[in-house]
Amino acid sequence: MAILTVKKLRKTFPIKGKKLTAVDGVSFSVQKGEIFGLLGVNGAGKSTTINMLTGLTRPDSGSVTMFGKNYFKNEEECKQRCNVATAYYHLSHNLTALQNLKVFANLYNVHNPMEKIRELSEKFMVTHRFNTKVSYLSSGERTRLVIVKALLNNPEILFLDECTVGLDPDVAELVRDHLLQYNKETGCTIIFTSHYMQEVEKLCDRIAFMDSGKIVRVGNAHDLVKELQMQRVTLRFSQNKKEAKSLLRKEGIPFSEKGKMISFQIKNKNKVLYPLLEKFVKKKIVFDDIHVDKPTLEEYFIAQSRNAVKKEVTHK
Repeated sequence: MAILTVKKLRKTFPIKGKKLTAVDGVSFSVQKGEIFGLLGVNGAGKSTTINMLTGLTRPDSGSVTMFGKNYFKNEEECKQRCNVATAYYHLSHNLTALQNLKVFANLYNVHNPMEKIRELSEKFMVTHRFNTKVSYLSSGERTRLVIVKALLNNPEILFLDECTVGLDPDVAELVRDHLLQYNKETGCTIIFTSHYMQEVEKLCDRIAFMDSGKIVRVGNAHDLVKELQMQRVTLRFSQNKKEAKSLLRKEGIPFSEKGKMISFQIKNKNKVLYPLLEKFVKKKIVFDDIHVDKPTLEEYFIAQSRNAVKKEVTHK
């Protein structure tokens, strides 16, 4: 059952007498309990989409159905069941971490607020900074504090916009684990944007790729990377490396090399790799090891980003 349905959402901004289209007819639906990722290069429209879904920006047109209701006609009711954490969200810098959390707990009518604040703060390691003003917190501490704020009201839909920016790798891993656990335990639906591909692959059930304000692909990570139809082959040589390079050039296969390694990309193992290895055997070119990597979501992201740049250059 869809807990969130977005139809033909559009948003423009006036820029120097013209209209810049930030979001251009975006449509998608998210199922209850799903972790749904929005991916795209800077300026693709991800944050603007999140801002419209959280009431920070009004769309020019389009509709949003949340919890089975028209979001824009029942905004306050829907907001009580949602929350948002973003790297760009500003807490009050003149208040301490604890004071900020108390303010939001009061706004959300949280039952036993201090108990809830302490429980979440211990998980996300900000308890020791309770009496410190937000202006003196590190970017990572502020990010964790915003996530604690976002979980205070036990949201049924949680919007996370670049929420692990500024976190150390080990802390980011801890945050991801807690979010997955929260999703599993509560069935909370999460709308997630990030530039970290491994993070998206680990967290998201489905991913929508945005380009120039439009959603151009929707699928799980496995389905998206299959579109690349590319695999990276790495061969390790202790001898015959020169002969291997010569054969690859003759076959018209671009490659890179590092130390004893030679790497190249192929589209079809049956048609390219296996015949190539047979030629290695016939020419007595011996390699020590072979490793074939499946394409990653990061490679898909890079490929789509290059396409976006090409389109922009073409339109100019």
